[in-house]
Amino acid sequence: MESRKTRCPGCRRESCDGCGIYQKLNTNKQVRISFPEGFEIQPEKGLGISFDVGTTSLSGMLWNLEDGALLGVETDANPQASFGMDVISRIQAAVEDGENLVKMQRLLVMRLDAMARRLVGAAGEKDELKEKPLLKEEQVRKATFAGNTAMCEILLGIQPKGLSEAPFEPDYNGTVFKKGESLGFQFLKDTQMIVLPPIGGFVGADALMVYSYVNLKEPEKKVLAVDIGTNGEILLQCGKGKFACSAAAGPALEGGAVSQGMRAVKGAVDMVSLAGSFPMQDIAVRVIGGGRGTGICGSGLVDALALLYHLDVLDHSGYMRSAQEAGKAGVPGRICNRISDENKEGGQRRFLLTDVRQPVYLTAGDIRQLQLSISAIRSGMETLLKKAGCRLEELDYIYLAGAFGCYIGIESGIQTGLFPNVDREKFVQAGNLAGTGAAMALLSSKMQKQTEEGKKQLVHVELAEEPAFQELFLEHMNFPLQI
Repeated sequence: MESRKTRCPGCRRESCDGCGIYQKLNTNKQVRISFPEGFEIQPEKGLGISFDVGTTSLSGMLWNLEDGALLGVETDANPQASFGMDVISRIQAAVEDGENLVKMQRLLVMRLDAMARRLVGAAGEKDELKEKPLLKEEQVRKATFAGNTAMCEILLGIQPKGLSEAPFEPDYNGTVFKKGESLGFQFLKDTQMIVLPPIGGFVGADALMVYSYVNLKEPEKKVLAVDIGTNGEILLQCGKGKFACSAAAGPALEGGAVSQGMRAVKGAVDMVSLAGSFPMQDIAVRVIGGGRGTGICGSGLVDALALLYHLDVLDHSGYMRSAQEAGKAGVPGRICNRISDENKEGGQRRFLLTDVRQPVYLTAGDIRQLQLSISAIRSGMETLLKKAGCRLEELDYIYLAGAFGCYIGIESGIQTGLFPNVDREKFVQAGNLAGTGAAMALLSSKMQKQTEEGKKQLVHVELAEEPAFQELFLEHMNFPLQI
């Protein structure tokens, strides 16, 4: 087989089977970085690392500060999961017990330090860089960090008291500069740490980086940007109106809070479709890495939800029909046979997505968790549009960012009500914009200052205080009428 011309960003081989970073976390945090037109690097000596600190996953990119060359990408899981899968659980743990904060901060620093060590080590092994004295830990001059407000505060060792009660204010506001050693880093002890600022409340530095990217790339356009993750950040740029909010989507869309949910790693069902022709139609799935599925990740969950609704296995409210009810509704026989009321683990009705040898099910409870997440994101979008007096039809683009937003099927998202039913050409699956923004702040001090200015332009909307959000949330708990 002919080798690819482009090297894999994980193992650096010209031909690979998805090894390296793709075997760690197959998220959009590996997608190739593309800076907006007009972005200019300000050259410096040495190396730099840009980190995207997510609630679920972490990513780091190693850069040559002199020419802006990307030297490596590394991803890993956030090790704080034992304190809770969602950000609220971690805030509560940190506020209730200061020792928990110390443990969470130490776990995070150790993991980020290990990632940095691997990045520099892997770059030093590349043939084209072996002779350069650049690749020494003391040459990692600086590192930028973008994450939600809670993750950044925990990294800094700040107890997130302001986020634990109304009016939910951040406990730090501007860019924070620290020496690595003061935060507990060993490998990066001499590195200048730059923790980027939040917009407000639960709308963190990661959302500000998304805005920085979109504002530079589409300065005159009306853009809705959605970074879908455990905490869904939504930004709207509509004329002079610039708004931001955070929707508590929870972990369901990243595979958490779902009975067999998992991240997008080997063994995860990431695509669900219909195969065959009526009346012999049946479910077909795609599994990351091939073989039998062991669970299902976010993109697969939304595909499954859309397909089951389309087939009438689910009704408008999300109710899962029994096999008998589905048959009466005209669901093909093979599909009906996948519905079971027998579940020793709680008696929930469930749907078999794979085969019985290594089954992956979607339960009635899973459906409800997904509906809650979908409604939170969609209602947040529409609340901002109402605040700005902007109609959906007026939007030039809808940018989808984050680990989930990059891989989700647009049609599935529309059919479940997660996305509005607008011209498909308006959707831009843009990749890890939080990580890209952090890299831009690393490579340009001018850009770093512009992020501070961007923060002042944005109006932070607290959804809990918006009556419109409550009404929209109830409305979007149901699936849209069949499209």
